[in-house]
Amino acid sequence: MTYDEAIEKLKRADRLIITVSGDIGAGKSTFAKRLAQELEIPRIYIGQFIREEAAKRKITLDELNKLQETDDTLDRYFDEMLRERSTQVKKGVFEGRTAWHFVENPTVKIFLSVDPNVATDRIWTDRSDKRDQYGTKEALRVANEERKASEIKRYQNYYGIDAYDHANFDIVVDTSNLDLDEVYQKTVIKIAKNV
Repeated sequence: MTYDEAIEKLKRADRLIITVSGDIGAGKSTFAKRLAQELEIPRIYIGQFIREEAAKRKITLDELNKLQETDDTLDRYFDEMLRERSTQVKKGVFEGRTAWHFVENPTVKIFLSVDPNVATDRIWTDRSDKRDQYGTKEALRVANEERKASEIKRYQNYYGIDAYDHANFDIVVDTSNLDLDEVYQKTVIKIAKNV
């Protein structure tokens, strides 16, 4: 199947609910945004909910993450928003670490993985204002490790799930040695073959 055939097949689907999850720095947002645009379907992005909440509280994402370790109402609120939205659309790209678990009846569940050192390099290069800023790459790498450990602990405690277990997904793509176009085209073809 070619990329163009895959896109056409996905556009013709009556129902298409895709979840995109994965490692920090794997390219989830880039992939989900491009896929939603190409298919002309909505992208529902839990990261945006989280960034808006941090901004509203005038704290960093790291600080909000720490707060979430002791206050499960935030995670539960964000996850319920995602679940509820998934019941309101026939087509959509749902992006978030736990989207695969909370989106109702997903058509396909994708996990993008990445080597932690590659992730650090990618995030370091992306100096956008949407990310917390770190003085050194090492500080960023440590923050990523701490965030992942926090998420694993929280999701296990709150829901009894491991958001990083590849067994939860239909498609797993290691993005470490692929450029954005390779990740995108390879994954779109895999999605179409799974639909």
